[in-house]
Amino acid sequence: MGDCRTSGFRCIEMQENKPWTFQVDMYGLCVIVHMMLHNSYMEIEKRASPDGTYIYQPKSYYKRYWNVDLWKTLFAKLLNVDPAEDHKKLLQSLRESFQGYMCSDPKLIKKLKQLLVKQKASLCSA
Repeated sequence: MGDCRTSGFRCIEMQENKPWTFQVDMYGLCVIVHMMLHNSYMEIEKRASPDGTYIYQPKSYYKRYWNVDLWKTLFAKLLNVDPAEDHKKLLQSLRESFQGYMCSDPKLIKKLKQLLVKQKASLCSA
């Protein structure tokens, strides 16, 4: 597998010269989500966890009106994925978490539909 050598797109395993396979895809997903949320490139930091290991997380802060736990979970799981873990199940569980949140409030569904209609109109007029 090739290393892109572009620091903003190098997964943690690349940065630490560890073997990697699917981690680059998980990292890429985090980069895209981060860009959509913050309109800036993702910078990560390595923090000690209570059990003596390290976890990686974005340096950016979350706005208080966002569902902070949902976003923190997404980044924590994707940036700290265990190579032995079934990454398909991980992605499925994250998708289910977001679907559960969106479906929990009819106002969120209505707002999403309005935004999609607005986006479609914008794309069709361009």
